[in-house]
Amino acid sequence: MTGRDLLSLSFRVIGILFAAVGALSAVSTALFVSRSARVTGTVVDYVVEQNAISLMSSADPTGLLYYPVVEYESASGERHTLTGRSGRPRRVHEVGDPLAVLVSLRDPEEARIDSAFGVWGSSIILGGLGGLFLLLSVLAPQGFGGRDSRP
Repeated sequence: MTGRDLLSLSFRVIGILFAAVGALSAVSTALFVSRSARVTGTVVDYVVEQNAISLMSSADPTGLLYYPVVEYESASGERHTLTGRSGRPRRVHEVGDPLAVLVSLRDPEEARIDSAFGVWGSSIILGGLGGLFLLLSVLAPQGFGGRDSRP
C-alpha cells in the first residue's frame, strides 16, 4: 500500500465517520421538526462573544459575534428564552423584532430559531465535511493534480 493509498483510505474513513454523524444529526433534526410547532418570538437581546478565529472577509475586525436572544411563548402559555446557535459579525435583527421559532411539543425548553442554519446547521456542516473528505479520498491517489505517479 502506497502513501497515497493510505492517505486515500484515511480520508475515506474520516469522510464516512463525518457522513454517519451528519446523517444521525439529520434524522434527529427531522424528528425535532416533525414534533415541533412554529411560534413567533421576539428578539430581546444579544449575547456578544469574541471569535478566536475569524475566517470570513466580512467579519468584524474586532472578531465579535452576535447571538440573538429570543423570547417565545410555549403552547401552555409559559415564556421561555433561547440563544441562537450561530453568531453573526453584526446584529441582523433589532431588539423587538419578531423572529420565527420552532418549539418542541414535548419539551417547550427545546427550541431553535426557524432558519435553515438555525435548524439544520449541524447536519449541513457535518454532511459537507463528510462529502469533502470522501471527495478527497478519490482525489488523493491522483496526486490532487490529476497525475497518477504510480508505476
